[in-house]
Amino acid sequence: MRRIYYRFPQRVDLSFAMGMPFIETLRYIAELDNTESTKTTGKELVKVKTRVEIAVDRATFGEITPDLLRPGAITEAVDLRVSVLALALRGGGKVPIANDIFYLRLTDQVSRTDIDIAKEGRGEGLDALDMKNILLGAGK
Repeated sequence: MRRIYYRFPQRVDLSFAMGMPFIETLRYIAELDNTESTKTTGKELVKVKTRVEIAVDRATFGEITPDLLRPGAITEAVDLRVSVLALALRGGGKVPIANDIFYLRLTDQVSRTDIDIAKEGRGEGLDALDMKNILLGAGK
């Protein structure tokens, strides 16, 4: 069964192929849910929090449950919403520097998975290439 969000953006910022089968790619991205990482950008220490949600009923997103990740539960395509909150760790506390939302469409291509990334809004912060690097593990 497909899990598609009917308001997925018509303009995609970046498309690429992940060299894993569909269900493995979905599980891999689902593991990013509620993760935190810390990295240095310039002279600042930045904490990045990631939240991943799945299309529920074509109009909303919800939590990814284990039953959705079993083989055959989702086929052909799935839409995900990934929220990335970046906080600069400065002397007195945490200062938000980016709060970005990305929409991902995973499409089954048998031995690989095609991924389309679209960013919500046009503001400062992360872009689709940054999201790709997070997905590929370079953002850790």
